Amino acid sequence: MGRIGISCLFPASWHFSISPVGCPRILNTNLRQIIVISVLAAAVSLLYFSVVIIRSKYGRLSRDKKFHRYLARVTDIEATDTNNPNVNYGIVVDCGSSGSRIFVYCWPRHNGNPHDLLDIRQMRDKNRKPVVMKIKPGISEFATSPEKVSDYISPLLNFAAEHVPRAKHKETPLYILCTAGMRILPESQQKAILEDLLTDIPVHFDFLFSDSHAEVISGKQE
Repeated sequence: MGRIGISCLFPASWHFSISPVGCPRILNTNLRQIIVISVLAAAVSLLYFSVVIIRSKYGRLSRDKKFHRYLARVTDIEATDTNNPNVNYGIVVDCGSSGSRIFVYCWPRHNGNPHDLLDIRQMRDKNRKPVVMKIKPGISEFATSPEKVSDYISPLLNFAAEHVPRAKHKETPLYILCTAGMRILPESQQKAILEDLLTDIPVHFDFLFSDSHAEVISGKQE
């Protein structure tokens, strides 16, 4: 009696043997092929489901990590608590060659430790968007009409004033930093523009703004 034994690295209950009886030799050959194909198919199926299970398991772990990273980012971009009296604010106007942009920053009160730096961040509105605004053209466009510069920059300062709590205005430093566009102007025109800002801004806004807070900075400082 011919016997074909099949043994694979599967659980014991999967081991089997087949004994074809009374079949022609050609049928035995076909039967061997069918059995081999069946075993290979079973092995491939087992491998496939193993991979699916592993990917499912580690996929959940990966998604969990991504979620925790997302939560960390959300924590960093929470809307600024403008009702917190311990939060301080600062305003920077970057006057570039193509336009001027205002940035509002905030930081918690310093803990008094000289080894610790201020934790300065961009202020975010109630929609968690950075408090930033840009206007055009560049401030250097007013080289021949410096008396219009304060009117030009007022929309930016009004924007900042709406976001910084009113009670904090007088202690909120304002810096106006002029860059590339202003550097190419003659010194006399630079001075006229800065003087207009220093004269008119304190009349309409009560931010902490002194003579040293408006300047033309070098490319290195920029």
